[in-house]
Amino acid sequence: MMKRREELQLVTRTWRAESAVAYQMVDACSLASLQMNGPTLRSLGVVSTIRGEGRSSVAIAMAVVQQRDYRRRVVLLEMDFERPSLARRVEADPAPGLAELVRGEASIHDVLQPLAEGMSTVTAGAGAGAGPRLIVDFMASGLLQELMGQFDVVVADLPPLLGSSFAVQAAGLFERTLLVVRSGVTPVAQIREAIASMPVEPLVLLNAVESSQPGWLRRRTGT
Repeated sequence: MMKRREELQLVTRTWRAESAVAYQMVDACSLASLQMNGPTLRSLGVVSTIRGEGRSSVAIAMAVVQQRDYRRRVVLLEMDFERPSLARRVEADPAPGLAELVRGEASIHDVLQPLAEGMSTVTAGAGAGAGPRLIVDFMASGLLQELMGQFDVVVADLPPLLGSSFAVQAAGLFERTLLVVRSGVTPVAQIREAIASMPVEPLVLLNAVESSQPGWLRRRTGT
């Protein structure tokens, strides 16, 4: 049976979810969302231990789930200033974005880019080389609360935990945290280090169909 293509309608064009993220990923995130009280979730930070684990794909998929499954107004927030990829992935403008918003060079209205009915994004903007400072200023700004006032849920693509000195603190801003682990890629010792660094244990999502990870990690994911 052929799977129906997920289409999110824009005013001027049709944006297909599969153009940015595989439908298998969206389905996996739909199940994971149920473990986080998805219909009532207000904010979610998506993290990884290192780069290359599919963190941005999962963040996009989680936003799609909120719009598609629960018909909620969602904003996808990019906070990886050093290696931004969201603009390319979702066909949005790279700037102005969160960097300009934090620096006071743009308003929330200026940086919000609609992707689909009920779904918008704020890209990282021009923040390369200033990531730690921008994250600290964002944490003190109250901008997350302003976004939560305009949307039902905020889904954030955060920097990797072991690659950013302020990623752990940034993750603490969000109601729930999802740690993406790419099976067979991330060293187990680094996964343990990442989980231990967080003040609240995150939900773990294995980015693989077949898992070769140890039993202790599979039990954390419910697989």
